[in-house]
Amino acid sequence: MFVIVRKTGQLGNRMMLFANFMAFALEYNFKVINPAFDEYAVFFEGTHNDFFCRYPAQKSVLKGNSLKLKRNFHRFVYHSTRLLVKDYTDLKFSNINILRDTGVHKAVIFNDKFAKFFSEKNLVFIHGYWFRNSVLFLKYAETIRKFFTPIQQHTQTINQLVSNLKKSCDILVGVHIRQGDYKKLLGAKYLYTTDEYVSLMKKTEALFNGKKVKFLICSNVPQDREKFSKLDFAFANNHIVEDMYSLAQCDYIIGPPSTYNMWAAFYGRVPLYWIEDPNADISLDSFQIYDVPLDVAPPISFAQ
Repeated sequence: MFVIVRKTGQLGNRMMLFANFMAFALEYNFKVINPAFDEYAVFFEGTHNDFFCRYPAQKSVLKGNSLKLKRNFHRFVYHSTRLLVKDYTDLKFSNINILRDTGVHKAVIFNDKFAKFFSEKNLVFIHGYWFRNSVLFLKYAETIRKFFTPIQQHTQTINQLVSNLKKSCDILVGVHIRQGDYKKLLGAKYLYTTDEYVSLMKKTEALFNGKKVKFLICSNVPQDREKFSKLDFAFANNHIVEDMYSLAQCDYIIGPPSTYNMWAAFYGRVPLYWIEDPNADISLDSFQIYDVPLDVAPPISFAQ
């Protein structure tokens, strides 16, 4: 059994990690508990009824499925395992293992060797983010999508928003504006101004000559409507899950490198353009469909 105890980033990152462990669990008949998914569990079909955020999913018999209780449970597990970790090394016991990844952008790949090593461990605590197997992810993609389908309350809101927008356009382009926290990421490498997003939106509109293009804007900071006045646009609901899955129902998505928009593109099989240079020329060939969410670095093999 794997227990994911460290919170690695926000929604997109945590879904990526959870989904890769799901695929591994499906292939090798392991179980996963993910208390680090606590604050997002309430939004998804696979987790909203399970206090422990398990895969395979189970309905909790434990009463009190509140966020406060989940967070307290996560804190207990996280800090308990941290006490066992010294000098960033893995501690191995007869039936317990504490596993860290190999560092930023150096993913450990799940494979037969990995499975064999842990088959005799009753409990493995996961401290890290870079655990991957793209082959297994693709193999179990539909199961992953189903597990991470938003609950009906949010699905209805998403469907209503997107269907209404599509009635008045030929092409709906989702725009993921990530500012705010991107001021501190990689030296603000992917922090773009609103004017740069507007310029890219105009370039995108020009790709669909003769068609009516509307933009659905999902932003993590408030935006000035006047900046977009020469475009046909609407703002999304400003809800972390509803915005992600609204992007997943668009015809195209543009946004900076982010697991948030990458997950939306994967879930909805929507062509995505990652903005790595806001001044670059774009074409329809710039948009790609990702059957497996993209990582920024290839994985490495698991070393026993």
